[in-house]
Amino acid sequence: MPTFREQLLTDVTEICEKLYHRRLARVAAQQLVSDKAKREAILLILQLEQLRAMDPFPAASALTLDPITQLKADVAAEDGDTDAIQETLMDWARGVVGTGPPEAARAAPVTEPINQRMIDDLNTLRSAIDSTRIDLLINNDPYDEDAYTAARNAFTLARAVYEERLRLNQIVATNAQAARMEQVIIPGVQNATGATFPDTIQAGADFMSAQIFVIA
Repeated sequence: MPTFREQLLTDVTEICEKLYHRRLARVAAQQLVSDKAKREAILLILQLEQLRAMDPFPAASALTLDPITQLKADVAAEDGDTDAIQETLMDWARGVVGTGPPEAARAAPVTEPINQRMIDDLNTLRSAIDSTRIDLLINNDPYDEDAYTAARNAFTLARAVYEERLRLNQIVATNAQAARMEQVIIPGVQNATGATFPDTIQAGADFMSAQIFVIA
């Protein structure tokens, strides 16, 4: 049976992950991913990390948990207000960990070598997307513009959050993950045709999104 800490972190992480996927759905319909959207997604995981790092972790009797129960219901509802849900969650978390800005958590030790390898791979993937797009235009091999925009925006948001977690060593990549990026995802983009180009970008975004929210 999970401890109080484990259960609370599971609940908060699930709320954060659903908020993140709501933002993914939102940016899919936009022309570009704004700096505000990236910043809000990053602040979410920084606040989560502050809660996770608390030592000693507060006892159940010291916390007001009704907001978490309500937030779980709100984020599951289709008509839930994403911005309001995130602000309520951030207010609750600040009441637990203190009012210091979560940005303070960004003063990290040297990035783990495997994480730096993955960050370098993400840069390579971003360059591959740009290069392949130009090649397809030059070769008159058209791709679906709407599908491309949605996939590119998903990639942009996922990369912003995933790269930040890697840089801060909040998660640690594996050799198998790096190998998949280098041997499957990047070559998939590099060798894409117009028909497959958006899907190969989306595969990269999905890969990153799957790694972002982990429970320690």
